[in-house]
Amino acid sequence: MKGLLAIAALALAAGTLDPSDFRWSRALTAPRGAGPIFFDADASLFAHGGSGFAGLRIVDAHGSQVPWRPLPGVTETQPKDVPLLDAGRQGGAAVALLDLGPHGGVHDRVDLDLPGQSFIGTATVSGSDDRGTFTTLGAARVFDLRDVRRTDVAFPPSDFRYLRLRVTGVTRIDGATVSDHHVANTARRIASGFAHGRFDLGGANVPVDAIRIVAAAATYDRPVRVEVRNPGGAWRTAAVGRIYRLYGTPSPPIELGAAARYLRVVVHNGDDQPLKGLRITLLAKPRRILVEGGYSEPLRVLYGGRVRSAPDYEFARLPRDELALANARLGHLTAPAANPSYVAAPDTRTWVKRHGVVVDAALALAAAVVGLGGFLALRRRA
Repeated sequence: MKGLLAIAALALAAGTLDPSDFRWSRALTAPRGAGPIFFDADASLFAHGGSGFAGLRIVDAHGSQVPWRPLPGVTETQPKDVPLLDAGRQGGAAVALLDLGPHGGVHDRVDLDLPGQSFIGTATVSGSDDRGTFTTLGAARVFDLRDVRRTDVAFPPSDFRYLRLRVTGVTRIDGATVSDHHVANTARRIASGFAHGRFDLGGANVPVDAIRIVAAAATYDRPVRVEVRNPGGAWRTAAVGRIYRLYGTPSPPIELGAAARYLRVVVHNGDDQPLKGLRITLLAKPRRILVEGGYSEPLRVLYGGRVRSAPDYEFARLPRDELALANARLGHLTAPAANPSYVAAPDTRTWVKRHGVVVDAALALAAAVVGLGGFLALRRRA
């Protein structure tokens, strides 16, 4: 009997928490329903929620802890090389056909293996399920000019089985890689601006997956460096690349994979005039959190305060198929607000560690006094 009581007490303790431990409190609202709720993490959560949102907790209207997990995103397949069929030339262009198979999945980008250097052409991608009627999916300029080379075509997500390739300006197509992770199709704008090239994302550790930089000039080709910084840290280089507009085609977004509060772009103009009409757009994939359904609403999101380990929920281990995502409701967080019941953890450091500046100043003063005493003693002897 005592063993059963002990187990019950442990289970109760695991499901409860003290709201006064958390610095920030926000309401989470959603349309009525019984399904799970998902919402997008924002700058405040990235800054104060801990690594991987380890410090995030959610409680229901009765104060009971509500399990959550990162929302499973759309599964991205690895880029795959697809054998070329019917490769040759037709009407002055190199042509080829790709067969992605009956379960080829969704794709939105083709990277072409084109031979030679110093070429300029246009690549067109069309899709079909029966090899009879083809739908044009996208077209892009492809070229190789000194150290600038572009041989990819991005298009809206498609699940066509067959892709027909047509490329002008080259002798042949040697290969093709199909993927579904093109940043322009999977990320969304989180900030944009003109000319100044500096951004404050509102909180530390905000993810930035890519940056698109476009100028108003008809043609240009400039090296760029992207730097990021979190509060208290130094600037560091997140990416280097080139921005260009050649033959009407702008450069693709530069992939970053950074997490910071501050970002700046340095364009190396050399002896040229600075680019006019420079527009910078920061892109990031949504980081979404899925909250288990069936709890008394409204829910409250708590985070910040003392450092804590990540929660351990059964909900986070369930297979994707068990999550009833078809009934998931889009939730909205209220603005960050200080938790009125928050009580800061007591500072258990020694007096010396808590007053390091005072101790350092006292030691410096003592050293100065000793030095001055030695100097005066030497003068008396002289």
